[in-house]
Formats: sequence, structure tokens, C-alpha cells
Amino acid sequence: MKIVTGDLMHVYASFASDLDYTCRLILKMKDPVDGLLLEKALRNTEKRYPYFSVHMRKNDSEYYYEPNPSPVALINTDKKITLNEAEANGHVWAVCYQDDRIFLDFYHGIADGTGLYMVLATLLYYYCNERYGVTDHAGIRTLDDPVLPEETADPLADLPPVRLEDMPNREIREAFSIIRDGGAAPRDPYIYHVEIPEPAFVRFMSASDSTPGTMISLLLLRALAARYPGHDKPLVGSYVVNARPMLRQNATYHNCLTSLKFDYDERLQKLPFSRQTTVFRGVTFLKSDEDVIRSNMASFASYNRVLFDRSPSLEEKKTAFAELRSSFLRSYSSIVSYVGKWKFPALGEYVEEFWTHAPLANNCLCELSAVGGKICIALHLRSESDDLFELFLKQLRQLGIPYKFKGIAEHDTPVFKEPGN
Repeated sequence: MKIVTGDLMHVYASFASDLDYTCRLILKMKDPVDGLLLEKALRNTEKRYPYFSVHMRKNDSEYYYEPNPSPVALINTDKKITLNEAEANGHVWAVCYQDDRIFLDFYHGIADGTGLYMVLATLLYYYCNERYGVTDHAGIRTLDDPVLPEETADPLADLPPVRLEDMPNREIREAFSIIRDGGAAPRDPYIYHVEIPEPAFVRFMSASDSTPGTMISLLLLRALAARYPGHDKPLVGSYVVNARPMLRQNATYHNCLTSLKFDYDERLQKLPFSRQTTVFRGVTFLKSDEDVIRSNMASFASYNRVLFDRSPSLEEKKTAFAELRSSFLRSYSSIVSYVGKWKFPALGEYVEEFWTHAPLANNCLCELSAVGGKICIALHLRSESDDLFELFLKQLRQLGIPYKFKGIAEHDTPVFKEPGN
């Protein structure tokens, strides 16, 4: 199985950078996890998603997937595991558990957050069906639902080609970085877990003309401005957006993401907070327009194809896509990702916390999730001090947003080494 257009940069750039491009989704359940029932749930889940039962390999010119008939691994641990090798039965995903927590470990090169959350919903449904008798599976893919061609379709495949000479100038304006410009030493990030009551946050956002993703993007940029005054480079935030609705490809599991750029310049910093939120909301509205997103994704798809076709060898492809990814990352100071509120309340009753741990690709990253009346914020920072995190919390306090600090987690996303031939 070939790597599709939408996944090319994620796959090739990660191996060029020696990066474990993996995610760990963490559910803290209301009761200790029953391993036998989770095993049954996993077997049903892997049957529902046959396209994820694969092993990655490579040859001299490209990476590819081959079918993997082995069962997806269930591992009783909360430690970092290794995917695509023996520990995970050679699979690109696995399920772990420990005490009252369930971990879904996945290779991000094959699917994005929306794709992973569909798998998580299926796994949790089958587990809660056995454990608690839950029968409501509306909107959840189960074995009663056929695997549709739309699930495996590449969302970028049918976009109209764009000539390179017609594409926007790819010259990147380099943004402020806490490592390059702020003096933070590169290291595995501290992942700070913060919980906000959803009703209080929703009331505040409604009064502020905002949304969860735009609000956290603004608060993180305000914290950066307070921590690094007098910076020479611009503060720029990236808000990751699911492009499926704009591309009319809601069923696909492949990476289908774009981002909105927030420039937090001096002029904006001087405005009252209420005006800042309105500006961010306006940017979100304008830049998430369907025509804008489709045009941007068409350019991205064409550029990916050109890089792939013009790079005959595997090493050339790795280098080309690594440069592309690096140019994107250099243009942002912070990144915020929010997949949306958990859509299955019958299952959410049994989940106390939901955290997303992301790859080491970014220096200042915030992952948001919402379940059981709580907003769960996982703030990934590669800074050796807690200054930036404390300034982020100060933003919450000054605005009267209640929160609970739930502790610092180690970076535990799986290892994913470059595959062999």
C-alpha cells in the first residue's frame, strides 16, 4: 500500500529528522481497567479497521505498508512502547492499559487526530458495552457498519493540480522560537496537564466572542509575549484545523489538516483583550472559508506530488520533505490543536480525563480535548523552566477562568524507528 499524498510530508520528514512521529491518547476511566474485556474490545476494533492492520517497510525509493495478519498488541504498561516492531506485533498502532487508564498509541504518519479518535470511539464503545452494558453507538463505527471506500480515500487526490509557477511564494517569514531565540535548551518536553470546567469556559468564550482553539491560541501567545519581551522576531500562533468538511471528505482517516495563522504583533498586543479575541475570531472565520482551505490544500497537494516525483531516491525524498516541514515549523512560535468536543456522551460518562500527547516536532504546543464536562489541556513545552507555564496559568487567573493543575507527565509517545527493507 503506497503512502498517499496527504501523508507524504508526515512520513518522509519524520524519518529524515530522526523523529518518532507518534501520538498517545490517554483516557483516565472511572474504574480500574478490565484487561480481559479490553482485549475483546480491541479484537472487535481491529476487525472494524482492517486498513490499519499494516506494517511499514521501505525500499530504495519509498516507504510503503504491507498487510499484517498478526493481532494488534494489547500491553499492560503505561511506559513508552515501540511500534512497527516485535513489541507491537509489527503494527503501526497498539493499545496499552495500566490501573484506570487506557492508552491508544498510534503512528501519526498514517492518520491524524480525527482519524485516531474514530478508532478510540470504537474501542471505547466495545469496552463499555462489555463493562457497563452501553448499547448506544450512534455515530461510532462498529462491525455492523461496512467499511466504505470513503474511509480510505486520499482527501487530496481529487483536488485540481496547481502549477508551481502559480503557487504563492514559499518564502517563509521566520517566527520567534523559544529555543532558537528564547534560549531554551532542546529537551524532551514537559507536558503540563490542566483541567478547566467546560461550562465556565464556554460562558467565558461566549462573552468573549471566541472558541476553545482561538482562545487558547491567544492566551498562549500572550504568555509568550510576557515571557519574552523585546523579541526581534514576530510572535505567530498556528491553530490546526480539520480540513475534512471543506474538502467534503468527512470519512477519511488520512492526515487532512491545515492551519490558521495568528500574528500577535505589537499593534495587536496593545489592544484591549476583548478586541484581541474579536480579531482572532475574525481571522478564524475568514481563513477557514471553504474556498480558501480548498485552494491552500490544492497547492499543498501539488507541491507534495512535485517533491515526490522529482526525488528519485528514498534519501532525496526524505531531505525534500524535511525541508518543507522545517519551513512550516520555523514560521510559528506556538501551535494549538483541538479535535473538538467528545461526541459520544454515553461513553463519556465513564471517562474522567482525556489527554493527547503529541510528537516532539514542536517546541511550544497545546493539545485540547473535551469530555465529561471538562476541557483537558496538555501543554507541551521544551523549556527547562516553568516560567512560560506559570504565565499561561496567570492568564487564566486574570481572566477569572477556573482551572486545576493535574500534574506534569513525561513524554511517552511511542518509538517508531525507520523501517527496514
